[in-house]
Amino acid sequence: MIKGIEHIGLCAVNPEKLVAWYTSVIGCEVVHSINERSTYFLRFPGGGMIEVYPATKATLPVENLNSGLRHLAIFTDDFEGDCERLTRRGENLIPEMTVRNEEMKLAFFKDPEGNLLHFVQRFGTAKW
Repeated sequence: MIKGIEHIGLCAVNPEKLVAWYTSVIGCEVVHSINERSTYFLRFPGGGMIEVYPATKATLPVENLNSGLRHLAIFTDDFEGDCERLTRRGENLIPEMTVRNEEMKLAFFKDPEGNLLHFVQRFGTAKW
């Protein structure tokens, strides 16, 4: 029986740098590593995992509305605090993609490899 998504893979030009960013900035924990292959499994504080592994070549970033997997949404219950923490660390939020309304708050930003992420906090009936 299918239970859900176990992890999402992120192919990285510099896996170690990306792992360091996810652990220090996002608060992920490395739960398994295959050092000889520079492959790492990271768990998010509230659950869910990503796998970071080496790329054979760099690719150009694509826009959020191109087909395919385009962003990771990270649940937060302290939207303003987490956005402020990112800003203090020198991370750049993307103002034109920020949403604040009665149903949700979204703030988009990129990791060092250019992967698009966003914080999401939902309210009322929009809490799925």
